[in-house]
Amino acid sequence: MCFSAPVSFAASALLLPAGFYGLRVAAQNNPRYLPLAAIPVTFGVQQACEGLVWVGLEANSSTVVRLGAFGFLAFAYWFWLFWAPWSVAIAEVNARVKRVGWSLGGLGCGYGALLYLPLVFQPDWLTVQVVRHSIEYDTRLLFDPWVSQEVDRLVYALIVLIPFALASNRALKGFGATIALSAITSHWLLHQVFVSVWCFFAAVLSLLIVWICQSSSKVN
Repeated sequence: MCFSAPVSFAASALLLPAGFYGLRVAAQNNPRYLPLAAIPVTFGVQQACEGLVWVGLEANSSTVVRLGAFGFLAFAYWFWLFWAPWSVAIAEVNARVKRVGWSLGGLGCGYGALLYLPLVFQPDWLTVQVVRHSIEYDTRLLFDPWVSQEVDRLVYALIVLIPFALASNRALKGFGATIALSAITSHWLLHQVFVSVWCFFAAVLSLLIVWICQSSSKVN
């Protein structure tokens, strides 16, 4: 699979207007879905950050690479860990599922801070390079002395995906299932560049949220 700056910027150009449309639909149909509707927009910004990484790598500019990489990882390592569960919690009508979403989002916020902030304060813990036509974000994590990064990924996936699996809205359950499948596929086929590839697949799949927002007034 071949990625590049044009691919990342094209994804961003598709996600941003689609996401803004989804926000408008959610505001009209069901405002509780606004945080979910913001997901494609945020993925659009994240893909633009990765496009910047590609530009920096091609220009051999470490400054541009670092700027793009830290922007990309702010979403990948931190933002999604609390935004995804809280978005489900806000949209949810079942009190038990809401509690699970809020609790996992709080856990994700703390866990994400421990993943991301050490990279900010120790920039040498991050190496960015191209591997198999994709970007590898080779990071040292605080948990490395005790657990493998595969375990880190599993914890990450559970925090993000459990609220979707429990959601009352079947469309949200289906969306969570597609994200889980993309994670398994990315880990199996492109383990070394998992972070970049899974985020790209998840970004494209987030367009499904626009349709979910359109149907939300009929569901709830």
